Amino acid sequence: MSIRLARRPRLICWLLAAVGFVLAADPGEAQRFEYVITVDNVGVEGPDGVFETLEIVHREQSGAGKLVSPAEVEADKIKRSERLGEVSSQADKTTQGESSVDLLLKPDKTRRSERPPDLLPKVSRRSFDSVLPSAPSLGGVDPGFVQAGFRVEAFWAANAGTPDAYFKPGHFHPPDLSSGFEAQHLGNPNELHGILIRSVDGKRFGLKSLRYRVTRNRQLPNKPFSLEGFSNFDVNVLVARSYDPRVPVRAQFVAFPVGLPVGNDLKLPWWTLRIFGFELVDRVYIASSASVDLDDIVLTRIEPPPAPPERRDEEK
Repeated sequence: MSIRLARRPRLICWLLAAVGFVLAADPGEAQRFEYVITVDNVGVEGPDGVFETLEIVHREQSGAGKLVSPAEVEADKIKRSERLGEVSSQADKTTQGESSVDLLLKPDKTRRSERPPDLLPKVSRRSFDSVLPSAPSLGGVDPGFVQAGFRVEAFWAANAGTPDAYFKPGHFHPPDLSSGFEAQHLGNPNELHGILIRSVDGKRFGLKSLRYRVTRNRQLPNKPFSLEGFSNFDVNVLVARSYDPRVPVRAQFVAFPVGLPVGNDLKLPWWTLRIFGFELVDRVYIASSASVDLDDIVLTRIEPPPAPPERRDEEK
């Protein structure tokens, strides 16, 4: 009897060890390889026009407070007059040959083809089940770069959290990332800037940490905004696995508090933010509720990404 009792603790130890091995083999805990998005000496590629000045890119849609140069205003007037001239000439051609009786019978029933086009684009309401035409997931819309086996793209959402939300062509800050970090900032309270990260080979990865410092909107110091629903006195780094701008931000992003805006001095210290809950993702969206500098984004993988073509040739 005493021998059997002595064996029980050993059996329990073996069982505990087996459970430990099983837990250690869990995919979420097996990620060993770490890669850092340093944003140093990257070649940003994307559509033409992404290197416009931030004052032009972030001009408001309303008539007041537009940060536009006089030359651009004059050019815009010329374009508008040309378009109006084309519309009026087309309308004249259309109405030629119609009798005065016909014109009197349809004063308020002008055909859609005869109406002048709207000078300003309008965003139509879309079903939440539809795919936004310029969504970052479609690729080829936003500027980006490849580093450490990952593709990093900029995204920009307007009217965030409303049914009329839509993606605009995004950009980095500065657009060519010559500073060596992303100077994330807010242009308007209903807009959300950010970056989207995916692995080049499509394999899942994890987000472990990033470095940050909270600023006072270095790019647009006259706009110390925070995202609607958030406060400048409690800035947050926002992280999500997916993002639909028509759905409220808080319903999709996990908020990591990072404190108060410190200033815009480039010599201010950086801090490390540990990220939890994003161990196995196929993409990750990183944004902020106010202006935050981002750098050294640490990503993890279970297996290393494939080597670039030039390295494969060297190995052969």
